[in-house]
Amino acid sequence: MKYFTLFLILLISIAHAEMVDTFQFHNQADRTRAVALAKSLRCPQCQNQNLVESNSPIAYDLRLEVYQMVNDGKTDQQIIDVMTSRFGHFVLYKPPLQWNTALLWGLPILLLILAVGGMVYYLRQQKNKVFSAATALANEPRLSQEQPSKSKTAVHFSPIFLLGFGFILFAVPLAYYFSLDRWDYVQRGEQEFEQQQQQFQHAQATAKNDDYILSIQQKLRQDPNDSDRWFELGQAYTLNNEFENALIAYGNAEQLAGSQPRILGQAATALYYQAGQKMSPKAQQLIDQALQQDPNETASLSLLASEAFLKTDYANALKYWQRLLDSGRTEVDRRKTIESMQMAEKLLK
Repeated sequence: MKYFTLFLILLISIAHAEMVDTFQFHNQADRTRAVALAKSLRCPQCQNQNLVESNSPIAYDLRLEVYQMVNDGKTDQQIIDVMTSRFGHFVLYKPPLQWNTALLWGLPILLLILAVGGMVYYLRQQKNKVFSAATALANEPRLSQEQPSKSKTAVHFSPIFLLGFGFILFAVPLAYYFSLDRWDYVQRGEQEFEQQQQQFQHAQATAKNDDYILSIQQKLRQDPNDSDRWFELGQAYTLNNEFENALIAYGNAEQLAGSQPRILGQAATALYYQAGQKMSPKAQQLIDQALQQDPNETASLSLLASEAFLKTDYANALKYWQRLLDSGRTEVDRRKTIESMQMAEKLLK
């Protein structure tokens, strides 16, 4: 068991090393500074783990962002400013001493003073009790003749008072902590980060698709009579929301290969989105023509299902999605289709 634990620790350390080594730094000094800085920043989604220790997706992305900013020559303070502007001071293990964080800094000292004071008071009370008991035993004959009102008694705190005092010590810092809008900062930071990631991914996908379009165009210059290439180009243009160019490409494919169902279905899809997700008579005509030739044409059924779902006609949407699943076509994304059907079934109830 001991060796197994050591083996796991070794694997984790290797994973952390590989996680850093996969990023190409300009020099070893930048690598050391980047890792140290990432270790000083708290993961927004984890329980007291830094960006290097955490395996959450957001920690991974933030870690790479920190590494990239170090590579770009930003100072530690500039990087910290970027993170705190997004997630607030929660991302820092040592928040700055400000009016709204003063209690977080002073609370440990305050609790220590209260604990020491309580201990001293308790020891004095115990000492007084021992001294009073010894005095009472020594003067028992004389004290029995005196009035009870002349004797001094020790002050005792009731359990309710101690419980209430402890509750106040716990509740006040806790209420103050949550009044700092920590969760609001974290949620806003995560939303902004997700939006940035989506924009970045979209930009990357668009750039890749542009390169893909250029490669298809280059092949079509060599063989302009390749109908499959024209069809492929139409799909690439559709992904880029260039519907006019997509329709031209589908038109060329149709001239070369004839009115095939797949070409008609994709052309109808381009017309549908070009019109702002509205079914035009031309698009409906192309769908009818495609399904007449092939009742299981994928693009046409997908478009009809989406249109029915948007019109809250969930029964018909389910019918079209079921036809897609039953068709057994390899181009059908079964997982997404099933998820769409489950959503429609919930809304139908």
